[in-house]
Amino acid sequence: MKKFLGILALLILVVSVFVLAPSRAGASKNVFDKGTQDELEKAKQISLDILRDSAAERPIGIVDEFIVEKVEIDDLNMAHTRVQQIVSNVPVWEGEAIVHLTADGELSAITDDLKEGISVSTQPNFSAKETVEIAERMYKDSEFLTEEPTVDLWIYRGKNRDHLAYRVQMRREDGSADTAMPVIFVDAQTGEKVFEYDNLQTASGASLYSGTVNITTDIVGSTYYMEDTTRKMGTFNFNNGTTSAARYTDTNDVWDSTAQKAGVDAHYGAAVTYDYYKNVHGRNGIDGNSGPGSVTSADGTTSLVSSRVHYSTNYNNAYWNGTAMTYGDGDGTTFTPLVTLDICGHEMTHGVTERTANLTYSNESGALNESMSDVFGAMVELRARGGTITADTWKIGEQAYTPSTAGDALRYMDNPHAKSGGGYTADDDPDHYSERYTGTSDNGGVHINSGIGNKSFYLAAVGGTHHLSGVTVTGIGTTDAAKIWYRGLTVYMTSGTNFSGARTAMLNAATDLFGASSTQYKTIATTWCAVGVGACPTSGTPTPTPTPTPGGGSELLSNGGFEGSASPWVGSGTGYFYTANGNYPHGGTGYIYFGVNNSVSGQSYQQVTIPSTATGTFTFWLNVTSSETTTSTQYDKLFVEVRNTSGSLLSTLATYSNLNKGTAGSYSQKSFSLSAYKGQTVRVQFRSTTDSSVTTTFRVDDASLK
Repeated sequence: MKKFLGILALLILVVSVFVLAPSRAGASKNVFDKGTQDELEKAKQISLDILRDSAAERPIGIVDEFIVEKVEIDDLNMAHTRVQQIVSNVPVWEGEAIVHLTADGELSAITDDLKEGISVSTQPNFSAKETVEIAERMYKDSEFLTEEPTVDLWIYRGKNRDHLAYRVQMRREDGSADTAMPVIFVDAQTGEKVFEYDNLQTASGASLYSGTVNITTDIVGSTYYMEDTTRKMGTFNFNNGTTSAARYTDTNDVWDSTAQKAGVDAHYGAAVTYDYYKNVHGRNGIDGNSGPGSVTSADGTTSLVSSRVHYSTNYNNAYWNGTAMTYGDGDGTTFTPLVTLDICGHEMTHGVTERTANLTYSNESGALNESMSDVFGAMVELRARGGTITADTWKIGEQAYTPSTAGDALRYMDNPHAKSGGGYTADDDPDHYSERYTGTSDNGGVHINSGIGNKSFYLAAVGGTHHLSGVTVTGIGTTDAAKIWYRGLTVYMTSGTNFSGARTAMLNAATDLFGASSTQYKTIATTWCAVGVGACPTSGTPTPTPTPTPGGGSELLSNGGFEGSASPWVGSGTGYFYTANGNYPHGGTGYIYFGVNNSVSGQSYQQVTIPSTATGTFTFWLNVTSSETTTSTQYDKLFVEVRNTSGSLLSTLATYSNLNKGTAGSYSQKSFSLSAYKGQTVRVQFRSTTDSSVTTTFRVDDASLK
């Protein structure tokens, strides 16, 4: 008998972080200090209790079924518990949460990507074996696969409904230009393709070669091996093949042959990347535990993280495949060997990302994944080159890319528009969110849109004025910026984090490291504002008043952007909600929204006096998402109303419904005239109702009355 999940509620595809400021009379004793097993267990239980309380208010499933993936206590004595959402024994794709606790055990924040209202049968109609055959038919190059596909079962939230889906992961590592790691999600009940992306996480860039350097090797008998058993890293030679890589050996530990040089660059690059993460961020290798090792050292004592060079022939790429770094030699025209410092830093950072936030390699999360690798590749290069910033610090691929053309680069972190046009957007690459690519090429723009994150980091580190937004940022230096980026990635991001979620993660990281009133915090808020993500900080925190002071042409509503709190808006009802750090604001981070549950109502109003000198123009931005599939019936509704001070209805300005649905975060501005109410004090109100079945969400932001 098919098992249906009875939770039918809000279809929210968001990452929201709820920040609580616990009130305490004086300092409390730390409960997290040394990271003992008892402390980790305490952090886990506190975190699960917090999620259980949340589940009582939100349809996120049974918390006791969730899988605790990791509990950490960091060098600030904060505890972080990362959980995977499970519904009826099936994991939910990108359904994750991280509960962040202060040193005294109080809730600091929740990185919340839990999916609400999962509604799907968990009984598949196809076996895993049958699904692999279906996926292979979907992948046009399945005959070239180099390994047997792997398959597992997930609940995948689509644009219009939830799917029980098999994830089929395939590998084509044959050294051709079509080398790929395709991932296809196949509906386990209908056999349709619901999502796909290529998980081959490529570099596409290089910087200066390192010349003669010192590298750490190992000797067994009288033979030297390009293996660093202290850092647990080894470099191997594909010899322009694709199936097996041989050990590098030498008799005198002077690695200077033509075939050895690429290996020296990769080995050196791996070492300086390891040292950067170890000495700057306190991270012990890619996985935090000197792994993941995939090859045993020649002396038989150590599992080594592998760098593999001379891959295939004329291969114009480098990639991380989940277990090793692989570097091609290039074709001599588009690239020379891709074994330089920032490529090594880039590839190893893909590994760090995979072992922490695990950002899905598609769309906005994939662009963040690529940007993180560019950022830390640049920081690895900067540190290895002595720490002095040059113009080349911000170039990606300036020497290995098109070697016959001097001075060009594949990507430019300081000016992404300088990249040669790929035809995807008017100004490749975008450096502002409004310019982002929204098509399906490049895994949804993972390289194209990386310029948005790259520009944000550049402005945070160096400062400057963004050419499009006109926002000026005062830089805080690469050291502080990199610390914030690293903590944002490893502590506050989940697999589905988008640009708005990244901004929130960085702000939380800046708060932890420097304080919410710090210069660093303000710079991070400003730099993301400069690239079109969130609002710029104000010089102070205004105190809103319920009835604004009238004045011709001035703003009459207080806190129409819903920042910091919803006050002075008055909200009520089980269908009314407010978030201070939502994932889909129109501006800033806060907004009000309606819906969430079936058969509920909610409302929010602000009382305002409209002077005779006002224009009476009332505007707001609205975003509607819905699980309803009808194209003719209004099941769930949002009413925009004018009421008197006693609450009696004077006028309904508009009614919106599930028929107005779009994609999450896609707002449209609405405008109305309230000139008929000049000289009066009225309430401007949003009110919603939902029916008893599938839900709709109405998000309202940036309201204005003049």
